[in-house]
Amino acid sequence: MDINSVNGQGGFALTPTNSDNSTLGQQEFLQLLITQLQNQDPINPMDSTEFAAQLAQYSSLEQLVGVNEGIQSLQTSQDLMSANLTNSMAASLTGKEVRALTNQVYLSPEGNSEIQFRLSNQAEEVDIIIRDASGIEIMRETIEGAPSGENTWTWDGKNGNGSRMGEGTYQVEIAARNGDNAVGALMYVDGMAGAVRYTGNGVFITVNNIDVPISDVEEVRAPSTKE
Repeated sequence: MDINSVNGQGGFALTPTNSDNSTLGQQEFLQLLITQLQNQDPINPMDSTEFAAQLAQYSSLEQLVGVNEGIQSLQTSQDLMSANLTNSMAASLTGKEVRALTNQVYLSPEGNSEIQFRLSNQAEEVDIIIRDASGIEIMRETIEGAPSGENTWTWDGKNGNGSRMGEGTYQVEIAARNGDNAVGALMYVDGMAGAVRYTGNGVFITVNNIDVPISDVEEVRAPSTKE
């Protein structure tokens, strides 16, 4: 449909109400069609074939609008269902043994902290770098000859100068290599799932005093029984 030809008849001007002013919506299309009929030349009326084609365009547009609204409604329902499922699953994890990916470790007032990591291949050297909450490096240890798979290194809670660090959560970086080639490394934590927190940034579950996103939980096990 020629918008300019209609706008030039009878001094009528049609402005799309869409925010980008570049495309016609359903209401604008219908208004344009009606205006074209009102301003047509009675001696030379619109060709019936052209009019039928324009009605077909309007019908297609109406159907597309309906489909789009249906898709948006379906997406909203799916998002709500997903959120409810996530919340229910998070609550069910409490009291179970879980493994979750994390780059943090908790240091108690006394005692050591176990740093667990998984290597994609054996490594000649593995650097374990520990940083405080400000990102300042406080400790670096190099392990010689680490095997592929699961590894554990015990941090005694002291910094590079031998001073005991305070209780809290620390950032850990694992850098493994074979010569100049890097080896893939993932740090994780094993422990009992504790409290569940629902925040604006997602659902978090506490494992060994560390808050981890529920999406980072990769393994759930029944609590181990001690005889």
